[in-house]
Amino acid sequence: MNTLFHPLLRQSFKSTGVYLLMIALTLAISATTALKFSNDQVQKAVALQAAEMLAGDLVLSSNEPIGAQWKAQAQQLHLQQSEVTMFGTMAHTSDRFVMVNVKAIDASFPLRGELKVSPAASAIRSGEVWLSQRAMDLLKVKIGDPLQIADGDFKVTAKIEHDSNQELGFSGFSPTVIIARQDVVKTHAVQAGSRIEYRLLMAGDAAQTRQFELLFKQKQQLETDQLSKANVSAPSEDAQSSLRLRNASEGNTRLMKPIANLDTFLQLANILTILLCGIAIALTSQRYVQQNQDHIALMRCMGASKQQILRAYLSLLAVVFAIAIVLGSAAGIALGYGLLQLMLQLIPQLNVAFSAVAMLLGPLPIAMLTSAVVLLGFVLPSLWQLLNTPPIRVIRQQEKSVQSMLWMLLTGTVSLVLFSAVLTENLLLTAWVIGSIICLCTVLYAVVWTLLKFIRNLKLGISAYVRTPYQTAFQITALALGLSLITVLAVLRTDLLERWQQQLPAGTPNQFVYGLPPMDMPAFQQQLQTHGWKGTPLYPNVRGRLVAKNDQPFADELVKSNNSLRRELNLTQASAFPADNKIVSGAAQFQQKNEVSVEAKTAAELGIKIGDRLTFSLPEGLLQAKVINLRSVEWESFSPNFFFIFSPKSIDENAGSYLGSFYVPEAEKPQLIQLIQQFSNTVFIDVTLILDEVKRIVSLLVQIITILAVLVALSGILVLVACLNLLMDERKREVALLRSFGSSKHRLKRMMSMEIGFMGLIAGMVSCLFAEAISAVASYRMELAIQPHWEIWLILPILMTVLCALIGRYRLSYLCEIPPLQSLREMNQ
Repeated sequence: MNTLFHPLLRQSFKSTGVYLLMIALTLAISATTALKFSNDQVQKAVALQAAEMLAGDLVLSSNEPIGAQWKAQAQQLHLQQSEVTMFGTMAHTSDRFVMVNVKAIDASFPLRGELKVSPAASAIRSGEVWLSQRAMDLLKVKIGDPLQIADGDFKVTAKIEHDSNQELGFSGFSPTVIIARQDVVKTHAVQAGSRIEYRLLMAGDAAQTRQFELLFKQKQQLETDQLSKANVSAPSEDAQSSLRLRNASEGNTRLMKPIANLDTFLQLANILTILLCGIAIALTSQRYVQQNQDHIALMRCMGASKQQILRAYLSLLAVVFAIAIVLGSAAGIALGYGLLQLMLQLIPQLNVAFSAVAMLLGPLPIAMLTSAVVLLGFVLPSLWQLLNTPPIRVIRQQEKSVQSMLWMLLTGTVSLVLFSAVLTENLLLTAWVIGSIICLCTVLYAVVWTLLKFIRNLKLGISAYVRTPYQTAFQITALALGLSLITVLAVLRTDLLERWQQQLPAGTPNQFVYGLPPMDMPAFQQQLQTHGWKGTPLYPNVRGRLVAKNDQPFADELVKSNNSLRRELNLTQASAFPADNKIVSGAAQFQQKNEVSVEAKTAAELGIKIGDRLTFSLPEGLLQAKVINLRSVEWESFSPNFFFIFSPKSIDENAGSYLGSFYVPEAEKPQLIQLIQQFSNTVFIDVTLILDEVKRIVSLLVQIITILAVLVALSGILVLVACLNLLMDERKREVALLRSFGSSKHRLKRMMSMEIGFMGLIAGMVSCLFAEAISAVASYRMELAIQPHWEIWLILPILMTVLCALIGRYRLSYLCEIPPLQSLREMNQ
C-alpha cells in the first residue's frame, strides 16, 4: 500500500481536484456545525422569551389550592417554584371604587422574565400594594396613599412599570394590583363560590420540565382510567378542581405561532445548507474521479491489484477528511461564535451564550460523522468505477457510464437523507423537502436530458454545444438546484414577514371589552363613535354547552378527551362572520334562524359534518341548530373568535352580555379612563403589553431569519461559483483543441460565453420551478398561504444568464491565453 499511497498522495496534491474536495468537506463540517449550534441556541433563547409570558417554564393552575404532592414532586426534580394567587375584587379609597385583578405573589416571583416597579424594589412586603398605571388612574392615588383591597388596608408603595407575566384571558383583566401572598387572608375576598385561581410556577432545564409534564400526564391518565373502570362519568369542569398544566408553548398562541414558524425555518435552513454542501461534495468528487482515471489505468498496467488501489485511495480520502476535520472544526467554532456575536450585536435582547464545549460535544461530532457518510455516498460508486477502469483507458478516452452516475446519485441521495434527518431531528420535514426535491430533479433532469439529446441529434450548428447530454443535463440540474435553494429562504422570509404583518397590522385592537350588559350596548357604541375608536363588531356572548349531535349524546370517551364537551362555551350569533374567518366548506351565508357555523378543527375532532343537527343547552333551554358550513379561525389574531356562530335570532341576546375589541391610540389612553368609569359593570382588558411583547418577539425573529438566510446564501453562492468553475474546467480541452486548429480568441470567447450563458438561462428557469415547489412544501408545513412568486421568474433567468456569461468570459479569457500544448498537458495533472 505504501508503494502506491505515497506517489498517489503526491500526485493528488499537485492537482486542483483534491483541494476542491477538501474545501467542500470543510464547508460541510463548518457550515452545518455552526448553523446547528446557532439554531439550538436561538431556539433556547426564543423559548425563554416565550416562558417570560408565563413567568416560568411550567404553570400548574387550579381553582383550588395546589396539592402538596405536586410541590413535593417539583422539589424532587429540583425545579424552582413560585406560588401565585389571582382573583378579582373591589379596590377603593374614600370616594372611588374600582374592580381590580389582584395578583398575590411570593418573594421568588417571577421565575422567568422581569417585574419592574417604580420606585425600584426587590420584593413586595406585607401591607404594601403595587398598582398598574390604569389602576392608579382610576383610583386617582399616588405613591404613599392608603388603599383598601376588599377588607384589607394597604399602602401604595410602587407603580408597575413592566410585568413580563402578561397573559391574554378574562382572568387576567386590567387594572391590576400586586400584593404579598400572605396578605390574601386579611382581604377576606376569598369566600365560598369566589372566582379564584391558584398557580404553581416552575422553572428548570428542558429535561426537568419534560419529566414533570410526563408525570402529570401519567397521573391524569391514571385517574381517568380509574373513573372508567368504576363506570363513573367524568365530572364537569365547573364541578372539578380544573387542575391544568401549561408550558410556554401553550401560554399564548399569538406568540408561539411565530416561534413555531421560526423553528421550522431554522430546520429548513439546516436542510438547505446540507443539500448545498452535498452538491459541492458531489461535484468535486466527480471532478477528482475524472482527474484520477488515467492514474489508476497506469497503476493497473503496472500490475497493481484492485485491493491495493482501493486501500491506497481510502487512505488518501482518510488524509483528506482528517485535514477537512481540522479546518472544518476550527472554521465551524469560529463561524458559530461569530454568528452568535453578530446576533447579539443586532439583537441585544437575545439571551444566548457561546460554549465551545457544547459545540465540541454536540453539533461537531454529528457533523463530522454525517459528512463522512455523505462523502462515502458520493465517492464509493466513483471509486468502484475507478477500480474497474481498463488499462486501455491510457490510450483511449472513455465516457463515464450512465449506470455509474445513477449509482452515485442513489447512494449520495440516501446519505443526504440520513445526514439531514440526523442534523435537523425532524424526519417528517426532511422527508417532505428532500422527497419533493428528488421528484423534481428526476423529472426536470429527464426533460433537460431529452431536450439536449434532441438538439444534438439535429446535427445543426447549435448541436456542437451539446457533447454529452446526460452530463450537461446533470450540470444544469445541479446548478439550478443550488440557485433554487438560496432562493427558497429569501422567498419564505418574505412570506413569513407578510404573514406576521397581516396578524399585527397598524391599528390592531389593543382593548378588549367583556361582560357589557345588553342595555349598555347602544351607549357604548355611541361612545366609540364619538372618540373615533375603530374595532370589531360587538358580539352577543351567551354561555352554553354542546350536548348532542343528531339527537344522540356524544360518546363518553369523546367527552372525556375533548374539552369542548366538558365545559361551557362562549356562543354568539351574527349575520356576518369575522373578517379573518374563512369558509372551508358549505354555504357562505346564513339563510334562516337556527343555523350554525362550526370551527373546522373542532368539527373534525367531534365528527361534525355539514347537515348535522347539534343540540345546545342554553340558559333559556335546549336549542337545535343545523350545521351549514365549517370555518377556519385565526386564533392568533387580536379579535374575538368563536367555535360556534349561530344565525341571527337563534339565541336570546339578553341572556348574556356583549364582547368585542377596539383600538385606542396611545395619546388617547387617558380618555379611556372615563369610558371605564362610565361602564363600571364591564370588564376592560388592556392587551397593549401583550401586543408590544408579540411585536418585539416578531421583530427579533425577523432579524434572526434574515441573518440565517444571508449565511445560507453565502454558502450557496460559493457552491454556485464552484459549479460554474467545474463547467469551465471541462472546457479546457476543447479550448486547447480549437486553438490548435486556428480558432481566434475572440470567436472562442463569443461561442463559449454564449454556451455557458445559455446553460445559465436554462438553469435559471429550472431553479424558478424548484424554488416554487420547495417553498410550496415548506409553506404547507408552516401553515402559510401557498402563492406564486412572479418576481423570481423575472430576476433569476436573467441574473443567471448574465452571471454565467460573465464568469465564462472571465475564465475563457484566461484559458485562451494559455498555449494549447500547455493546456493539454495540464488536463491530467
